[in-house]
Amino acid sequence: MSDYTVQLNRWFETPLGRRLLCAETEMLQQILPHLFGYHLLQISNIGHSNLLKSSLIKHRCILSMYANIVDSPYTSIYGLADALPIAHDTIDVVVLPHVLEFETNPHEILREIERVLIPEGHLVILGFNPISLWGMRMRRNVPWNGKFLSLLRLKDWLALLNFEVIEQHIFFFAVPFRNDRLKKYTAVIEKIGSRWTKNFGAVYILVAKKRVATLTPIKQRWLAQPAMITEAIGTSFKQK
Repeated sequence: MSDYTVQLNRWFETPLGRRLLCAETEMLQQILPHLFGYHLLQISNIGHSNLLKSSLIKHRCILSMYANIVDSPYTSIYGLADALPIAHDTIDVVVLPHVLEFETNPHEILREIERVLIPEGHLVILGFNPISLWGMRMRRNVPWNGKFLSLLRLKDWLALLNFEVIEQHIFFFAVPFRNDRLKKYTAVIEKIGSRWTKNFGAVYILVAKKRVATLTPIKQRWLAQPAMITEAIGTSFKQK
C-alpha cells in the first residue's frame, strides 16, 4: 500500500469527506452486526478505525504499511495488501474500504483475501462508483485520481475467485463540491438523486461470501445399480 491512505484520511477530514465517512459508517452499521466470527480484518487504516465500530466480532485488526497507527482495542498488523502476513483460512470477515481503486494490483489483493478467508467467510468492499458525478471529476489529488472500478467488473473478478455476491448498495448522492457552504444549494439535487438515480451514487458497498466447491463422490455403476443374477441361488455380495 502506498501513501494514498494518508492522503485519503486527510481528505476524510474535509467537510465533504466527513459526510461520506459518516454515510459509510451508517451503511456498515446495517451490515457488520450480521457477520459473525472470531477474527475481522480491515485492510488499510482508512477511516481512522471508525468503520468497524458496529461489528460484534471481538478481535478486530487493521493492516497498514505503518506500524502502531491503530488505537486499542484494535490490533495493528504491518504488511502489504497483496501479500498478507496471515495464514490460510483464518479470517472470518475482511473489510476493504477504498483500496482497490488506488492499488496497482487489485486482482492480486482479492486473491490474497480469498486465501486468508475461511470457507463461507465474508468480504465487504467500499468503492467509488465510476458511473457518477464523482467518477466524471478528473483531478490529480485523492480521491479523484483513483482508478474507480465498476460494480460489473468487480463482480466478474469475484466470480473468478468463487465469491458469491449476496448484497450490494449504491449510496451517497452529494455533489462533489469541496466547499461545504454549497451544501444547502445541492440538497435538492441529492434528494432527487437518491430517489430517481439510484445507480449513480458516489459510493457502492458490496458484500460477498467465499464459496468452496465440495466434491460429491460418485458411486461406481455396479454398486449403484447391481445387476440381477438369475442362475445363482444363495449367493451373497459384500461391498468393501
